[in-house]
Amino acid sequence: MSAAAVGLAAAAPPAMAWLWWVLAAGAAFAASALAGWRWGARRASRARLAARADRNGRELLRIADEIEAYLAQRQGEGASVLAQRHWPRQCRRLALEHLDCINRLMLEGLMLDSATPD
Repeated sequence: MSAAAVGLAAAAPPAMAWLWWVLAAGAAFAASALAGWRWGARRASRARLAARADRNGRELLRIADEIEAYLAQRQGEGASVLAQRHWPRQCRRLALEHLDCINRLMLEGLMLDSATPD
């Protein structure tokens, strides 16, 4: 074997060193892919939660209107509806809580988006 061939063999890193570099790069890629997937899932989850809370709030408002119409009809028939007047207010209060939930979810998303560097 010539001296140049021995020098090249000594200068070249062992095959196991390349394997470790490939494994480290693969692990870094997998970790970044997992982090991106979790970020996207968390973002989509907030959007789903906000949409569901919005639907629930709108439904509660619709129910409150329906209850008020029923109570007005019953009152027109001469029935006492004073004891049932709290139900529409309760539905509207719950609808406002859902709106507050939507606001918090949206603000949390904006704060997280502004905190992540581009």
